[in-house]
Amino acid sequence: MTRALLPRLLIVCAFASAAPAAAQPAAAAFPAGKPVTIHVGTTPGGGNDNVMRMVARHIGKYLPGNPNVVARNTPGAGGRRLAGLIANTAPRDGTELAQLHRGLVLEQLLGEVVLPFKVADLTWLGSPTGTTDTCIVWHTARVQSIADLMTHELVVAGSGNEAPQLYLLQRLLGAKVRSVIGYPGGAPMNLAMERGEVDGRCSYSWEAIKSAIPDWIRDKKAKPIVQFALTRHPELPDVPLIADFAKSDLDREALRVLMTRGIFGFPFAAPPGLLPEVRDLLRQAFEKTMRDPQVREDADRIKLELEPISGETLERAARDAFAASPEAIARAKELISPN
Repeated sequence: MTRALLPRLLIVCAFASAAPAAAQPAAAAFPAGKPVTIHVGTTPGGGNDNVMRMVARHIGKYLPGNPNVVARNTPGAGGRRLAGLIANTAPRDGTELAQLHRGLVLEQLLGEVVLPFKVADLTWLGSPTGTTDTCIVWHTARVQSIADLMTHELVVAGSGNEAPQLYLLQRLLGAKVRSVIGYPGGAPMNLAMERGEVDGRCSYSWEAIKSAIPDWIRDKKAKPIVQFALTRHPELPDVPLIADFAKSDLDREALRVLMTRGIFGFPFAAPPGLLPEVRDLLRQAFEKTMRDPQVREDADRIKLELEPISGETLERAARDAFAASPEAIARAKELISPN
C-alpha cells in the first residue's frame, strides 16, 4: 500500500521516457566505457551510504557501455562540500554523480548558507523515495516524548544539518534542545547514542533508521518522538507531526515550505549544464535502476520502501520552493533562525 509521506500530488509523477529516436544521440553524447563515480556526503555505514551504494551497484547496467561505477564517500560541511564539488568542479559529462543532502534546497532558499551556485540549477536525477524526518531518542534518555521537552533538555548528536529542526522545536514548542556538533557522519552519531554521549538524533529520517539500525526499533532501544512532515507516516500513527504545533495559517504555510526537504528524500543529482540528451539518459538510467528486481531485493534487505520520485519532480519542487510567497519564506526563516 502506498504510504502517505507528503501530499502525493506534490511528489508522485510518471518518469519521463525518451522517444526511441533520441536513444542513439544520447548514447553518443555519453562517454561510454569511462568509469562513473557516485558520491555521498557522509561517512560509510549510515542509511544514506546504504542507499547510495544500492544505486551504484546497479545503475551501470543502464548506462552506455555498462561502465564501472565507483561508490565514494565525500563527507564534509554537512554535505555542502560534496554539493560544491558536483556544482563547480565535476566534469559535465555524466560521469560524476552524487546523492546530496535533502535539505540543500532549503538551506539556500532561506539563506542559512551562502553557496557559490544555484541549487535549483543542479541536474536532478531522482530519489528512491521521499523521507519522513524525525527526532529519535535513546531508551534511557530523560526525554521520551514531546511533553518531556518542556522540562528536560534533549542533547543530540549533530553535523549541522539538524539545526533547523532544533530551532523549529524551540520556536513552536519552547523545547529545550541543543546539539553537540562535530560528528562526521551517521554511524559515529549512532555510536554516540549507544555510548550515552548524547540522548538522540534529529534530522534522522525514518527510512534511514529502518535501513541502518532496524534492531533499535525492533528491540525498543530508541524511538522517534516527532515527525517533520505534513502527514503521518503509516508506520508512525502515534508520533505527532511538527505541523500539529502550528499556531497560525502563516505558520502552516511556512511549514509547507520547510517540509520540501521530505520530497527530496535521498536525492541523486549531476552537475548543472549537462547536454539535455545526457540529462535524459541519466534520468532514464535511474528510472530503470529503480525498477530492477535486484534493486528491489537490495531495498528490502536494507529496509527501504521504494517509492521512486522522478528527476523532473525534484526539479519542479526546487523551483516551486523558490517561488513561495515572500511572507511564507520570511516566516520559515524566523522559525529556523538561530537568533
